[in-house]
Amino acid sequence: MRVIVEKTFPLTWVAAGLGLILAFILIVGGATGPSDGPRLPLLTLLFISEFGFLVTAGGVFWAFRTRNRADREKGRLIAAVACVALALGFLLVGISLWTGMVGGLPNVAGHSGSMALG
Repeated sequence: MRVIVEKTFPLTWVAAGLGLILAFILIVGGATGPSDGPRLPLLTLLFISEFGFLVTAGGVFWAFRTRNRADREKGRLIAAVACVALALGFLLVGISLWTGMVGGLPNVAGHSGSMALG
């Protein structure tokens, strides 16, 4: 049944497409914008980046799990590479939003990363 679902409904391409939509929402929401602050709340940006990572990582997993059963290997490889790139992007944006720093560079979203109250 899984092979039939994959032939009629390309899950890897759906994951890549959904990842692109979520990446666009993060960009428009201000997760990677100037330091004047994001347009969406921090928790929403974190949720979108985590969900995007899970969806695109699932697309990579599905592409490599079903790689020997497909007729169109080039298309699956392109979608898998897109999902890998998007998953890494979502991971880096999520870490950047959470900690305020990635690799010593200041967070461009303007969040301090501090969990202090008050």
